[in-house]
Amino acid sequence: MFSALHPYNNKLISYTEYLKFALDHNFQKPNDAPGARCPVCERHLKVRAGKQKDDGHFYHNDEYYCPTKEANKRSYGNLPITKQNAEIRQKNLNFAKENIGKIWERLKEIVPFFDFSEFLSILNEAKKLNIYEYTNLNPQLLPYVYVTLINYLPSKSYNKQRKLKFCFFYEARINTYEDLWINQGAFSRLVRISYKNGSTQKVTIIETNTDYLSKEQVILSEKQLEFLKKKV
Repeated sequence: MFSALHPYNNKLISYTEYLKFALDHNFQKPNDAPGARCPVCERHLKVRAGKQKDDGHFYHNDEYYCPTKEANKRSYGNLPITKQNAEIRQKNLNFAKENIGKIWERLKEIVPFFDFSEFLSILNEAKKLNIYEYTNLNPQLLPYVYVTLINYLPSKSYNKQRKLKFCFFYEARINTYEDLWINQGAFSRLVRISYKNGSTQKVTIIETNTDYLSKEQVILSEKQLEFLKKKV
């Protein structure tokens, strides 16, 4: 991958920035310096010079699983809800329907070349997994649960303009969707991983804010909005 977490903070740094970090801390060899960390599993990474001037990168030097190594299915996708609450479910469904246009636009911001058909797939998967019934779900954070429900393929993108495959993951300590909001001081770190030919190309940290709710929605027609509400 071409970016990783700084050894001492949670900011992404590039291969070049890591080399400078090692130099500034008087390490002769970059891999002797404190390692940058994987944004998902948080294990330390090694660095490797590229075949070209600008493709030096970070890599895992162990045999343990991490979704940045390959786009395997996320582990929390099909785990059951521990408590059922019909009232909570209805509240979350109502929020999704009332704000479906704004949720759509937030997803378009964080998923390159997001297509309407992909949104329908997400809503179908959300219904299948019954994510609306998670007792402690903050409905304002629904876009950041929705976005993890499917993989984003070039063939499914808007006008097939997407060049890379995308997956969205939370850090490795998240094993169920309930872990995202139960006993957490803040919403967990969400990352977008870009793949090409099975190899991680880029990792992007996604801001899980609620600013999208205060923005104007102008893209979808009333007919499309009503159609989406029926799919929730």
